[in-house]
Amino acid sequence: MMCNMERERRIGAGFDAAISLLIIGNGFDLHHGLATSYSDYHKWLKVHDKQVVKDFDSFVYAVECSDFENSLDCTRGSAREDNPRWCSLEESLGIEWDDLCYETLDHTYPDLTEDNPGWDDFWIELQVRLEYLKKLTRDHFREWVESIDVSNVKPVLDLPDTASFITFNYTPTLEYVYGVRPDRILHIHGCVLDRNELLQFGSPDNNPFELQKMLEDKYGMDDFYGATIQQGVTVACDRCADTWKDIEGNYDALNHFLDTLANVNTVIIMGNSFDKVDKPYYRDVLAPRYRDAKWVFCEYKSNEDKEYAIDKFCHELAISNYRMTRYEEFK
Repeated sequence: MMCNMERERRIGAGFDAAISLLIIGNGFDLHHGLATSYSDYHKWLKVHDKQVVKDFDSFVYAVECSDFENSLDCTRGSAREDNPRWCSLEESLGIEWDDLCYETLDHTYPDLTEDNPGWDDFWIELQVRLEYLKKLTRDHFREWVESIDVSNVKPVLDLPDTASFITFNYTPTLEYVYGVRPDRILHIHGCVLDRNELLQFGSPDNNPFELQKMLEDKYGMDDFYGATIQQGVTVACDRCADTWKDIEGNYDALNHFLDTLANVNTVIIMGNSFDKVDKPYYRDVLAPRYRDAKWVFCEYKSNEDKEYAIDKFCHELAISNYRMTRYEEFK
């Protein structure tokens, strides 16, 4: 094991490991050879529940990936995906709830001229169309993460011994592969080791409370709201909750963890898509706290697009001391 001086020289940033914060994303697990990409989840689902794949592929109210070519899961996943939804799955889960409810209600609205007006048609159709979502983002998602075996993974990076970690991953790679103590790690979206903990997977845009207010404002004065529409609103909000990543709801836990740390002077980001779904954590919490720290963006491969994205991100968040590096710096 190299001495501390050698370690600091190897990682090249000239920072004190005792006051560094490492932010770990899925690229970290991929770098260790783990099958943790959305492409891998897609393949797992094809084996374990093809119907969920079919239902999501045919669901016209899902948002299409806006960055198909540059998605981490397209370029580093186990297989290239032809459907952009599976390259940026959480982004695609930002569902057009207003259009879905309006168009469903349009053809299920009760017809009083019929013997059976169809009082339950609205909520029943929503239930049928949305039933697969809980399997996709909750039940099957946990089953898939539990199937990812880290027991044979070898450490390939020389991480600072006394650093603290925020991980966006659900896997126990830091604990099992690198022996990091759990009290030095915040699994901000849950860890598979805790069977009772929700693994938060979905879109931050799917706020069920906002959806309920929007639908109540839109349909609350309808004559059939209590008899027909209200139950459909309940179904839509329940499924919305199943696809929600409550980022702002995690701020308290994040701030509490950061309050326990010494004065962090270096922030290292390894494999996290900092400018996508998880950007609010940086904008609202991390950058305001550590704006004067040195920021190191560790990338699998450097290119002009990534350099531009880092420059844009740091400019927006008023981070002036930053640089990009590759994983080789930590070997």
